[in-house]
Amino acid sequence: MRVLYVHSYTFEYRVRQPATRVRDEDYVPEMALENVLVVFVAVEEGDDDVKLARAVEDMADVASRVSAGAVLLYPYAHLSNRLAPLTVARDLFNRLYALARERIGLDVRKAPFGYYKEFKLHCIGHPLAELSRTF
Repeated sequence: MRVLYVHSYTFEYRVRQPATRVRDEDYVPEMALENVLVVFVAVEEGDDDVKLARAVEDMADVASRVSAGAVLLYPYAHLSNRLAPLTVARDLFNRLYALARERIGLDVRKAPFGYYKEFKLHCIGHPLAELSRTF
C-alpha cells in the first residue's frame, strides 16, 4: 500500500463518471472539507489487514501532528504500478476506511472508489504538509 498525505486548507471533489466496472455503489457524489488531511491511497498486490492497521496508525499520528480537523481517504491508483485486482482493492480500501473511522479520533470520510473525480486542493505548505509512505 502506498499513501500520499497532503494537509490542506480546503479539499473538494466531485464525481464525474465511472472509471471501472468494480466501484462503490453507495457514495457521496461531491464533498468539500476544511483543515483536512487528504490521504491518497493505492492498494497494491499483497496488501492485507496488517498493512491496513499500520496505515491507520500512521494516519492517526500524522493527523495529530499536523492538527488536522478531518481525514479524507481518496483512492488514487496513480501511486503504484503494482495495483491489487479491482475487487480486492475496493474491498481493502473500504476496510481501511472502516478501520480509520474506528481508530482515528476525528471525522473520517472517503471519496468513492472506481470513479473519475475532479478535485481542488489547497495545500497548507508547512514542513509536514506533504508526506508519502509505503506499507
